[in-house]
Amino acid sequence: MPDLMPFLEKSVGEIEKRVAKRYMSKAKKNPVPELPTAPWNAPGESKRGHYTVGISKQELVPDDIADGRYYIAGYYGPKKVTGMHDPMCATAIWIDDNAGKGALALVSIDCVGFLRHDADVIRARMAAWSRLHGCRGMHFFGTHNHAGIDTLGLWGKLPASGRDKKFIRLMRDQICEAIVTAYHTRRCGDLYAGKIDEPEGWHDDYRLPKVYSKTLTRLRFAPKDGGNPVYLVNYAAHPGMLGSENTLVSADWVHWFREDIEEKTGGDVIFINGLIGGLIYPHEENPDDKWFSTELAGHRIAALALAVSGERKLEPRIGTMSQDVYLACDNTLLTLGGVLKIIPAGMHATGEGRFGLSLKTSLSYFEIGDLRILTVPGEMFPELAYGGYLEADTASGGGSEQNPAPLLEIAGDPNLVMFGLGNDELGYIIPPNDFFLDEKRPYFSNGIDQHGRKHYEETVSVGKGAASAIAQTWKGMLERIRA
Repeated sequence: MPDLMPFLEKSVGEIEKRVAKRYMSKAKKNPVPELPTAPWNAPGESKRGHYTVGISKQELVPDDIADGRYYIAGYYGPKKVTGMHDPMCATAIWIDDNAGKGALALVSIDCVGFLRHDADVIRARMAAWSRLHGCRGMHFFGTHNHAGIDTLGLWGKLPASGRDKKFIRLMRDQICEAIVTAYHTRRCGDLYAGKIDEPEGWHDDYRLPKVYSKTLTRLRFAPKDGGNPVYLVNYAAHPGMLGSENTLVSADWVHWFREDIEEKTGGDVIFINGLIGGLIYPHEENPDDKWFSTELAGHRIAALALAVSGERKLEPRIGTMSQDVYLACDNTLLTLGGVLKIIPAGMHATGEGRFGLSLKTSLSYFEIGDLRILTVPGEMFPELAYGGYLEADTASGGGSEQNPAPLLEIAGDPNLVMFGLGNDELGYIIPPNDFFLDEKRPYFSNGIDQHGRKHYEETVSVGKGAASAIAQTWKGMLERIRA
């Protein structure tokens, strides 16, 4: 996270009062309408008895990448890009069950985060094409790469945005190209799902509790023409291993992961990250050699993906739902970033939170055969999905009873697959009972709680209420699906 506008600290109290007064008043005069309740787009009966799948990878490389106009996103800034080790890419996969309801287009982007704003721009741009070609939903996932060009705006020379207009145009163009090409490369075949647990010691979790997913989930498409396979891999780990000193664009460990699978199978692969909040990283084998450790992690995770066995064939059926939700933005710096257009995030005067402002984001749910997938925005702490909360004696703010029920518990499904950073990047989503802020400089500096633990993640979060709002939204989605 960059050192965000330290000069604001001198007058932050007055700024907060003015922002709160303005938007609380606006919310009273012109209340934001309630968000519509999303319907369950239930699976239909496949007319062909198989899936149709296409995939395309497009590079996101400006022709002047080493000219000093772009900023590296991740860690502290501003830090100029000096060159490229391997390209940032956007990979799109097209999945259709041939039931006549339309296909899913899922896109993975090698970036620190893909904002709701950019997702909406692309959906609007592709709306006519989507209707013509039968796309029932486009969904976008940042890999959370810490060695890519800034897509959020936080890593430039603030208060100017770090988002470069030329790069953002290129990124959007190439994402659209990836979706269209994935459609045109589609083939008929069967989908298989499988999973595998990693060996002990593959992950580092830098914040209590030590909770994270050890499971890699894989979808494999086997085309009927006997051609090369297509893989979709879901695994939870930060691609930030190259460290804060790196100035070369790279996809981090995801580069070697993709390269291995492509070389060893002749096929194509799309990677979608899991829940990485609390700083979930692949284990760093040699802290003194970042490139060695990063490459090794990519090779290991690729080998794990290719070792999946015991697959099951998925029936050709797809169901979907996407529900918008407002999350109150209590973070002074993120709120000002939105108000000042440093971050292109729509701020809605809902009257909620410290400033009366909320961000509109969404949760999405897919059923692909019997595989159930929930996508959440931002970097969620894994215990919010899987359980294992800190209790009162170790948490910073009391017992776990104040936390929402874990998402898998709400679903009643221990096999629910979690996609993180889905359709938005909202920073960290943290359990309420361990949400701790520095009393004198909230959101400006890391808080140190009564146990001596540092609370960095809160400085890059929208606020304490996000986790409960997401859980409540998920509960409502499930009620409509089951009805």
